[in-house]
Amino acid sequence: MPLTILLKEKYMSNILISGCGISYSKQEKPSWVKVLQLCKVPVIDLGGPAVSNEYILNKLIKHLLEPNEKTSHVICQLTSLGKLDVEVNEERYKELVENDPLRNFTFDGVWPSSTSKLHPAKQTFYKWLYSERIDAENTLIKMYTLHKLCHDRNIKLLFLQGYDINWPSNAILEYMPIDINFVIENYYKSSDYYQHHDHAKQNTVPCIEFQKHLAFKINKEFLQFDLDAYYNKFKW
Repeated sequence: MPLTILLKEKYMSNILISGCGISYSKQEKPSWVKVLQLCKVPVIDLGGPAVSNEYILNKLIKHLLEPNEKTSHVICQLTSLGKLDVEVNEERYKELVENDPLRNFTFDGVWPSSTSKLHPAKQTFYKWLYSERIDAENTLIKMYTLHKLCHDRNIKLLFLQGYDINWPSNAILEYMPIDINFVIENYYKSSDYYQHHDHAKQNTVPCIEFQKHLAFKINKEFLQFDLDAYYNKFKW
């Protein structure tokens, strides 16, 4: 029986994944999520480039609240604290997007300005309006909401840290299915794969070789599909 049919028969439902550029599958640079999709794993990618934890978590929570939604696994790849997504209109596009030398694009109706401080408006935001503690607490509360949704519906959930997060002392974190000592960026930089990294234009997306490694690592430890038939012959 073909492997694709076996995968469908095993779960008959979707794998929801949301994250930032480390994971987002619909970009020029291949990600570990794209690797899973090419291996016929039924992934729905809800993430985006340079997006915040608020965006990442909201997309998963909203999707799980849709009627007749069928999901067996959820992977939430958290990103850095301090990222800011701004809903865009014509005036904001001209003032914010066009005048930022790095984050000069929009995605899904927002300006994913990330943690960039190149635009004067972002400099003002971080100086006067941003609080890391509140950002972290808001992230934890959304994580708890997602965890509760998955627990009540018997959906397997995994949180992954894309970058280091300065977590506050909070009891919520103790209940989350997350290894706070495993950070994708640190794991990548300490590996032999990092020698192949593309540093152009301040790129933070890991190289192809690492993305393949990470995809099969996550599958082995969490999803547990039988993907051995794909591993050795996997090509971009």
